[in-house]
Amino acid sequence: MSGSFSPGWWAGAVVPLVFSVGAVADVPEVTGEVAAGVWSSNRMLDDRHTISSNRAKLKLDWQASESLSLSSEVWALSSPERLDGRREDAGVNELYVKSSETLCAPALGKKLVMWGRADGINPTDQVSPSNYRRLTPETTDQRTGNWGLHLDCAAGAGKLQVHVLDRFRFNEVPLEKTDGVTFREQDPDVRPTVAVKYDVLGSDADWSISVIDGHDLFPTFAVRSATPAGVTLGQHATRMRMVGGDFTIVRGEMAYRGEIAWVDFEQPSDPAVARRQPYTSAIGGAEWYIGDRETVSLQGFWRHLRSVSSIADDPLMAQVQAAQALISNELDRDQYGLTLRYARPLFDSKADLDLFAVWTEPRNDWMLRGRLKYAITDSWRVSTGFDIFRGPQDSFLGHLRTNSLTFVEASYLW
Repeated sequence: MSGSFSPGWWAGAVVPLVFSVGAVADVPEVTGEVAAGVWSSNRMLDDRHTISSNRAKLKLDWQASESLSLSSEVWALSSPERLDGRREDAGVNELYVKSSETLCAPALGKKLVMWGRADGINPTDQVSPSNYRRLTPETTDQRTGNWGLHLDCAAGAGKLQVHVLDRFRFNEVPLEKTDGVTFREQDPDVRPTVAVKYDVLGSDADWSISVIDGHDLFPTFAVRSATPAGVTLGQHATRMRMVGGDFTIVRGEMAYRGEIAWVDFEQPSDPAVARRQPYTSAIGGAEWYIGDRETVSLQGFWRHLRSVSSIADDPLMAQVQAAQALISNELDRDQYGLTLRYARPLFDSKADLDLFAVWTEPRNDWMLRGRLKYAITDSWRVSTGFDIFRGPQDSFLGHLRTNSLTFVEASYLW
């Protein structure tokens, strides 16, 4: 699904920016990347192999005056990630105007919000959506921003971030095709999301507490129609509230990290909508810096469902509920496991190696991800890597087995 923006908002934001431009305006800084790669599989849970993927992004940063700046990032690609089968798509990741010398440095527009200090799994990072079907070496390139008003206020020893967000978008998740079932993607028109975070960068520790009142980024399945010819499923936005926190403590060559989130759902009254399971999720561990080159991180995590819905009496809804539990990782009352990361530079720091593994119980499913990036020149880069998913088919990571892949990608940056 491509990004969009309102011409009315654009005019309202840009007109005051243009009038503010004077002799102090800087030349806009434009950076970008063009990449082409070959992937052994896609991330659509189908049986397609040897996939070509081409993508481009363009980023602009413009200091229009001493107090006003404009930031934007747009993208285009030709790659299999849409449920309608179309390869070509384009959109906007970020587009906002910021007034740095105004109280709370307000930014208006589409801005990426990423939270959490844990490594790889971040229970509090539930503001900006992800496209998990996108073929890209970096998970950050799967993210997109949120439209709204973004505030960054100095408050005591830290900063208070406030995000009032409009135009809700779901995470785009892999969905296995099932005979007789049609899935209809449509982002809902729901009340704005409010996300607040108090963040402290201290001499002894960095920490934050955060609150979200909005809707869960993972879609909730809803039966829109059921006929002898088949079933049509849609997306329902489940109201969600989250309270969380994180911390980092550095002692010598070790960093200790932790993160926790308490999430509650407001269940819909419609019996044709799947139920969601409120949960508490926590992760914590240590990161070792070995010399100035190698990094090893080990974490333990735990996820507890505070209530588990009984299987619906309706056989159709029982299947929908089971599918919902699989994509939103709500299968077991208690899930626990470990993460391990090893990273180091290679070849006189021209290359970077990164290995990341996740193992979970009680279903014994796991994931191993490897990345190797090599800088041929300052502009040309080659990346290669793999994703491996294993475990029972009825496990969160095991059901992604079809999405296991290897790839090689060449990119040009400027």
